[in-house]
Amino acid sequence: MRNKKFPFSDAPNTACFTCCHVLEENKPILYVSHDEDGYWQFLCGGNHKEEDARVVSLVSILNIDETMGDLAELDYGECAEAESITSDWIVSRMNK
Repeated sequence: MRNKKFPFSDAPNTACFTCCHVLEENKPILYVSHDEDGYWQFLCGGNHKEEDARVVSLVSILNIDETMGDLAELDYGECAEAESITSDWIVSRMNK
């Protein structure tokens, strides 16, 4: 992330959600959402319980996986999913 322009329109210290699987088990991020209320979520794509949630800064997510910057243009209410780290992202509107 050093010496690169920050790709998100939100500030680097913006709080976002991830899961313990990404943060503590180094699982890849396979689900990203930009919720209608502006919150970002970067998850492993598995099933989660409330206690699996972690709050980190947006720049922390880029430090974990700098390719997340490719999804910086997700609009409010959109999500992107991938089957694996080598799969293409599929972007769609989230169900309300």
